[in-house]
Amino acid sequence: MSAQLKDLTRMNQASPARSGMVKVSYGVHNLEAAIAGKSVSEVRQSLKEPLNIDPRALALVNSRDVAASYILQQGDQLEFVRLAGEKGRDRRERP
Repeated sequence: MSAQLKDLTRMNQASPARSGMVKVSYGVHNLEAAIAGKSVSEVRQSLKEPLNIDPRALALVNSRDVAASYILQQGDQLEFVRLAGEKGRDRRERP
């Protein structure tokens, strides 16, 4: 497990209520981390390698499209998704 992922998933031991927890998912990958207060772009950058997040994936918070500057709140659900039909190579990439 990378150091970035360990830092994001480290739970706040002082708070039994698990404050600041946000659920994050991309494809089959799911985790819950104390990342409330971080922007979507910070989380994307930190988790792009451990979760293999495609740079073209949309960021949805609580099922709504959000800007990269959106600041996550406790209890949010952050999903990185690819729209249907986007799997594989882009047609413009073909030689």
